[in-house]
Amino acid sequence: MNKFAHPLAVNTTPLFDSDAGSLELDSRTLFYQLVHVSEHPAVLEPAYAFITQQCLMIKQFPMANFSSAYQPELIEEGLNNTAFKLTASGLNLKDLSTCLVQMSPVLLTETAILNNIVQAGTNQTALTVDLFSASLALNADDQTGAFLQANMLSNGKAIPSLHTWAFAQQPLIQNCLFDFGALQLALAQFPRVFFAEILGFSYAYCQAIGLLERAYAQANDNVALSQFLQARQHRLQAQLPALLKVIRDYLEDFPLQQTALWLRIQTGYWLYQQQTDCCYQQLQTQLAKPLSTQQALVVLLQRIIPNAIGHHGNIQLAGKSIDAWFASSPFDSEVFLQALKQSAYIDQQNPSNSRLLKLFEFKGPMFGVLNAADKGILKAWVCGEPTIIPAFEIIPTLRRGSAAFDAPASHNAGALRDEFPRRNVRTIITPIPNYARLSNRDWYHTLVNIELFPAALNTAKQKVSKLLTLTRLFNRSPFKYYNHQNLNDYINAVYQQEVKAYQPLTAPPGISKQTYIWGIEQLAPAILTDGCWLQNISQLSYHPTQSIGALLFKIYADELGGGILTQNHPYIYQQLLGSIGLHLPPIHSREFSQHPGFIDSAFDIPCYLMAISKFPSAFLPELLGLNLAIELSGLGKDYLRLAQALTYYGLDPTIVNVHISIDNVATGHTALAQQAIQLYLDGMLANSGEAIMQQHWQRIYTGYCSLAAVGRRFKVALVTQGILKRLSRTFTSPFNSHLTVSSTS
Repeated sequence: MNKFAHPLAVNTTPLFDSDAGSLELDSRTLFYQLVHVSEHPAVLEPAYAFITQQCLMIKQFPMANFSSAYQPELIEEGLNNTAFKLTASGLNLKDLSTCLVQMSPVLLTETAILNNIVQAGTNQTALTVDLFSASLALNADDQTGAFLQANMLSNGKAIPSLHTWAFAQQPLIQNCLFDFGALQLALAQFPRVFFAEILGFSYAYCQAIGLLERAYAQANDNVALSQFLQARQHRLQAQLPALLKVIRDYLEDFPLQQTALWLRIQTGYWLYQQQTDCCYQQLQTQLAKPLSTQQALVVLLQRIIPNAIGHHGNIQLAGKSIDAWFASSPFDSEVFLQALKQSAYIDQQNPSNSRLLKLFEFKGPMFGVLNAADKGILKAWVCGEPTIIPAFEIIPTLRRGSAAFDAPASHNAGALRDEFPRRNVRTIITPIPNYARLSNRDWYHTLVNIELFPAALNTAKQKVSKLLTLTRLFNRSPFKYYNHQNLNDYINAVYQQEVKAYQPLTAPPGISKQTYIWGIEQLAPAILTDGCWLQNISQLSYHPTQSIGALLFKIYADELGGGILTQNHPYIYQQLLGSIGLHLPPIHSREFSQHPGFIDSAFDIPCYLMAISKFPSAFLPELLGLNLAIELSGLGKDYLRLAQALTYYGLDPTIVNVHISIDNVATGHTALAQQAIQLYLDGMLANSGEAIMQQHWQRIYTGYCSLAAVGRRFKVALVTQGILKRLSRTFTSPFNSHLTVSSTS
């Protein structure tokens, strides 16, 4: 270990805003806000408290078997749930669709935990890069969402989209399933703080003995399900060796904290097992205790009564208005149904022809109040037919803290309490700095470590908005109306102009080697965070813009070398710095931002890129334009001449050559950037019309121009300070072009 703290240091803790207080959210609201975390930054504090709370309770989990001492040769034994083995005693296949709906908050977020594992502050850390490689493999052939959707369609069921409030408020899904899903989303927001727990949690997930496997691992009668589970098992378990290596390497990196870290890794492992066990028991219990017809009708009434009061004041039943029946507290369902059964609403001779049933048919006064399943329950009750209905098919899961949730069982039919109830865990609050007044260098340090400074997010958004507003004032679109052909022509024109201007180097470069070395040093704050503008783009995977997010994530993965450290762009640049004898502190350290060799404006571009990366939803149009500007800036005469000049002076040109290749217009990052813009604007046209689409193009173009705007001060400083240092008689280097200076891609 060197003198600088490891980016995954053991005792890192986020600093929350002392004015915000400690919010307490139920897991449904927590789930929803974490899906939209860039728009709900205040959710990070309750998310942190939720993770902490769950970890504290793990020792209560009966299956947990902690080994206190870390023994490298026994690590696999320490992460092995010997109490559970997949058997044929799973859940009934006839309930598959019902169970998939229940499991959807977990299944649709299960890969989230590793999506953010590499951030700017850890982009050269072998541990996180290796985990990112595992994450790419886990996501590559993941068919979970497609399988769930296909099953829903084939069985006539539907669930709201994951990003909607309706999804989080589905009353038929048990609370514990949203606990599990919210936990996965929450852990993804703290990849450094809970790194040890994430390792254990991910290892348990990849053992492929999770919720779906426990329910249907031996379901060989369903060919589609069996094939899906086999492919899933192969995909997950294939990553176990890689995860095991990361765990070993991590513990070796911290020899003095091995015992504490080993316990935390095990905590993460058993946390996954506890969540799985709790949810499975809930499903098993509810399926094993189907409701009678009358119980099902009582639950149906409990759901609709709150909105029915006030509409039935003139209708009498057993000498009492229906409104009076409904308003009584508690509602006496048994007496009410007995009175209804004996009333004129029921045809005793021909129950299926009862007046009560006709009230809910077309032209009846209550048409549309009940859905088809509800009407089936009512008809079964009227006709005296038995039903066998799993409790969670019709029982709304009640919100924690509500009167109904805390009521006796007779008034809360079928709703189960969580295996592990909430505990109030408050975060430690300390005074925070005024982020708006930080120096450029301190602001860089904050953004590189933004996970530890979540209270700075509001300032980050304000700074981005201000820059974009100013950029919008001074830039006009190169064409009056957007269409795809106009964009294509513009990109080609910019590219061809650059290519035609290229003249191969036929003589010694016009500036000195020292100038190039100084320029390489000044670009370090930007290129050592290469890809950072897309570091949170995985958030879009839960949104309607997921296809756009997938294109941008491909670019981000390439910037990180696809999980291969030696192909990682910041790592390549770090090697270049080392080759010229410039050994800088790691970028997450305060010493890096205070390095006296940097000019202050060297932090302008990376600060902007890291700040906008935290808001991929709010600034998606601007981010699309910014991304195109970055990718285009890696092409043309400046980079081609720069690669030749570096080679002439014996400097490694790899970082330049990589970008010339990977940013290409035909199939590379520039092509992906253009495609993402087209997809986005196609969506705007389809959903909102031509006028709105044109407005969003203006936002995209503002983002495109923002790169040059934010890099202007740096460009001027390079020229003026270069002259003052007399590094060259004529400072006309590639660093004098915003196409090169502003590039971090």
